Amino acid sequence: MKTKHFKGLGGILILAMFFGFFQVGWAAELTAITLEEALDLAFQQNTSHALFLREHELSEKRDTLEKHPKITAGANPVGITDGQLQGPTGSLTVTMPIGESLDLKGTVTIGLDQEGVSVKPSGSLNLGYEFFALAEKSGGEPTAEENRQRQANSLILEMVGLLVQVRQQLDLKKYEEGRLRYLEASLEAAHLTPDYDDLELRRQLREQTAKLALMREELAQLQLSLGTMLGTPATTGYDPILEIEDLRVDLVEEELREELFTSSSEFRQAQANLSRACDELELERKTRGWDVQASGGIRLNQSSPELTGADPWSWNVGLAATKTLYPWNIILEELELKVAQAEHALEMQESALHGELRGAIQKVKAFSEQVQLMAEHLEEAQDDLGFRHRQYEAGMVTNLQVQEAELALQKATIDYAHGTMQYAQGILSLWSLCGRDLQVVAYEVIK
Repeated sequence: MKTKHFKGLGGILILAMFFGFFQVGWAAELTAITLEEALDLAFQQNTSHALFLREHELSEKRDTLEKHPKITAGANPVGITDGQLQGPTGSLTVTMPIGESLDLKGTVTIGLDQEGVSVKPSGSLNLGYEFFALAEKSGGEPTAEENRQRQANSLILEMVGLLVQVRQQLDLKKYEEGRLRYLEASLEAAHLTPDYDDLELRRQLREQTAKLALMREELAQLQLSLGTMLGTPATTGYDPILEIEDLRVDLVEEELREELFTSSSEFRQAQANLSRACDELELERKTRGWDVQASGGIRLNQSSPELTGADPWSWNVGLAATKTLYPWNIILEELELKVAQAEHALEMQESALHGELRGAIQKVKAFSEQVQLMAEHLEEAQDDLGFRHRQYEAGMVTNLQVQEAELALQKATIDYAHGTMQYAQGILSLWSLCGRDLQVVAYEVIK
């Protein structure tokens, strides 16, 4: 009977040694890394973020160029006019917007004919103004800086989540390894008791060995994912060092809601749509559908062929009034419906954001309550271990019972640490939702 017991134990130990040997080389190479170091590497190595920053930079350059004059060059090597072969010509045109209703255009044309090189400058100043046109308003689209911040916040939250997962898996693996040693010691002690039924202990030992093997595989996958984000070799393993700061934060819903509504491009878009719809309805009621436009221009050397020899300067001024022949009451009803739809869309967007904010706040509060409960459990586990030590010194309990209390304290410590990490993640997610820049405020929570 004892021989069979030792054979079973030997098989379990061989399996445990195999998985332990498989992980020794990797585990021995763990590199300590802080959140700041991880984020520095991630921002440097993350291709997606680098491409986004490049696009952001080019977008700013394009916006700057829109305010500069546009220069266009053209060339006509050969042409035929009225049956006569024309010489080569070239032109250089400069166009510059002066305002919403004015634009300035100048052209220099150079030609080559039988008489030599001819140069002809020309230009125009054009005016187009609508008396009842609505002013162009921003549609609430996110700015380039807001897009950059959202991209950065997303990367930070992803990195924090991955670091926390790796830290939690490392801690749990260490705890489960201690529990495996405890079960092995329990089985060895059971063999010293005559006719002791160790079937349950051997089953627990097999399950614990399999559990550890699965945890090591999951940890290896997490390490690969972390290495990919950091741009480091797949053989590098990391030991995240996450120092959780004081998490006592004031969650004033009114202040957070104001931040959320101000930073939400969707809410600003809904507000802009409603404002535009109201302006269109008010304008239609005032003008009753009439559109009045003024146009004019001053031109140099742009006279028609039949005015050859006339003054090179020419000008014109015009005024036009138009009205679409469509039942006016139907137009009003359509615009009133558009206003009602915009109001409903704004209310729905506000309700959705408010619900999302309340959910995030409630999640943070729940994490806070869990951390307080885990702190109480930790104190109880510390007291239990002290009590076990006193019992052991008095010869009332065995060493295995002391080990069991130590494992309970280790588990309570891990649960408390992991609870604070989840609490910190909840705070960062809430701040990101409200539009705060996590590159600035993240280290107030995790170091």
